[in-house]
Amino acid sequence: MKRTNSRRLIVLEKVRLERLSCVEGPYAVEPPLRWAELEATVREASPASVVLVDPYADGRAGEQFPRLRELLRRFPSLTVVAVLELRTESVGDVMTLMEWGVSEVIDLETEATPGAIRARLRQAHARPLKKRLEAALSQYVPPEARNLLLGAAEVAVEGGSAADMADVLRVTPRTLAGQCTRADLPSPRQVQAWMRILLACMLLDDPGRTVYSAAYACGYSTDRSLRRAVQTLLGKDTTTLRRGSAFTAAMRSFNDTLLELREAGRARRRAARAKSGSGSGSASAP
Repeated sequence: MKRTNSRRLIVLEKVRLERLSCVEGPYAVEPPLRWAELEATVREASPASVVLVDPYADGRAGEQFPRLRELLRRFPSLTVVAVLELRTESVGDVMTLMEWGVSEVIDLETEATPGAIRARLRQAHARPLKKRLEAALSQYVPPEARNLLLGAAEVAVEGGSAADMADVLRVTPRTLAGQCTRADLPSPRQVQAWMRILLACMLLDDPGRTVYSAAYACGYSTDRSLRRAVQTLLGKDTTTLRRGSAFTAAMRSFNDTLLELREAGRARRRAARAKSGSGSGSASAP
């Protein structure tokens, strides 16, 4: 998995958080950026990247947190962590930020330690994709299947493979394959192919991205590679998808696939039970 290269910690100017070096390893901590530099940076950043921002540093008069709100409007797929002093009078602001799409909040008063920072970043990892996935999955998808798919989402934002999915879930590839079969999911390789398309479609829905930047961020070599993958799996072109919600269209196809597998799994289990019952009956016959 491309952990070292894909996880960028993009720090906005005036973030008052010390000890950022404590998160190096999984994240590449970058020098602070000015707001004017941010959009060009996040447009090409991996979906595994995190932006650290102090919302109160956005001190322009009038609308509340105008630059942060515009950033989240143009890049709703972006993982943003707000750094602030969490006080009674700021609770309403935090609720507003979370409604806008901020993934996590680091409290400068109690969470400025290395362990607390790492924990918050870990909780924020792949949050936008996981949140969209959980909300859009069919209610008939069982918990064990949901857990496997959320693990696949974490792998997808880093451009990982089925083998990486097994590593994240701490099982062997063979065990993972068996888990997917029992949960009526596609094979691990197919799950990751679907998750990569879902991730790409989520990025295509960002007003601030082009097809090329979405493809680049997801690890496709060219935008043509992304267009070909979308056409193969969804039977649609990216232009058509972007006229509506690309992610919604992709999830509709994915849920249809899961339904087919669920029905096939039920038929397979019924046949196995019938065979087992028939075998038991014949064995007990005189």
